[in-house]
Amino acid sequence: MSNDRIVIIGAGMAGAATAYFLAERGRRNLCLLEKEKIAGTQSTGRNAAILRTMIPDPLLNRIACTSAEFYLRPPEGFSTEPLVERTGVYLAAGGGHVATLDSWCEENPENGQVPVDHSVMYNRIPILAPGLTRVTHKADDGVMDVHAILQGFIRGACRQGAELLLGREFLGLRVAAGRLEGVETAEGFIAADKVVIANGGWAAAAHLFGPYALPFTPYRRHLMVTAPLREVDPRWPVVWIVGEEFYFRPESGGLLLCGCDAVKVAPEQGAVSDPAELEKTAAKAAHWLPGLADTRIARSWAGMRTFVPDDLFVIGADPRLEGLFWVAGLGGHGITCAPFIGRLAAEWITTGGSAHPAAADLAPARLIG
Repeated sequence: MSNDRIVIIGAGMAGAATAYFLAERGRRNLCLLEKEKIAGTQSTGRNAAILRTMIPDPLLNRIACTSAEFYLRPPEGFSTEPLVERTGVYLAAGGGHVATLDSWCEENPENGQVPVDHSVMYNRIPILAPGLTRVTHKADDGVMDVHAILQGFIRGACRQGAELLLGREFLGLRVAAGRLEGVETAEGFIAADKVVIANGGWAAAAHLFGPYALPFTPYRRHLMVTAPLREVDPRWPVVWIVGEEFYFRPESGGLLLCGCDAVKVAPEQGAVSDPAELEKTAAKAAHWLPGLADTRIARSWAGMRTFVPDDLFVIGADPRLEGLFWVAGLGGHGITCAPFIGRLAAEWITTGGSAHPAAADLAPARLIG
């Protein structure tokens, strides 16, 4: 066996953050294994890049707020560019959804969302349709530079000796007599004492893990960007309409739009767009932004969000196989929460456990009957 080699499957945000914090803890014999030719081309590169710390679940909300502190005040040398453009985020609701937004704020008082009169939002975004009567605002949330964040994690890890292997497809674990020996790849076997599964939707590919599979389910979500629009101020904040499952923000002179669709898919179908779902998003956009109903869509795409049955993250050691760890099931919050996720995973991997109050709630053991 190698000298305590750690192989991380997936060089997207979860894997990169884990490698970064492992390197910070002094681990040098690290290997980031990525099947794509470029790191971060799957879920990491197919998201809306929104820092929205208000997550309804109180545990995930605290994790998001903790992670935002890292992004707003990153370590020296992490990035030459700001990681967050603090455009602010409005959460807005009308009709029967006002109670939903109120409950989010009541359950997460430490988040920092500030109630504002709905006229404040409408004055800033006059093209928004009426009907939203409850509005909260968080000034420090906004738009993340996902590329800078990912490269900051990867650079930081590689600077300390981690190896990034691109174009190396993971084919499965090698286990002999109940002992983890390493991983099989399309280019051959890689010995490892510890293996970290951080490959997003492919954590749901049960054939890769055999008896150690966990109940992950990927869901597809679509995004679209309009052609440039003279009505759009690039300084507008993010607007997230609670209960209606629709959000938008400025992007490339137009608007990025999402109808929050969630269709269960096989991981290899996660990036395949469905015209019917794009039409649903267009219909929501036409309702909430009626003056833009005939606007041309410049581009659209789909990406995956992966969940387990309780919708919490899966971070920590698999009790069925010594040396196997999971950093998966991040449910669309992997980028927002990556600093916390990476730190917690690194603690598990280096010490075999964690004293953090959230560790037990996120540990893989809870999913094993």
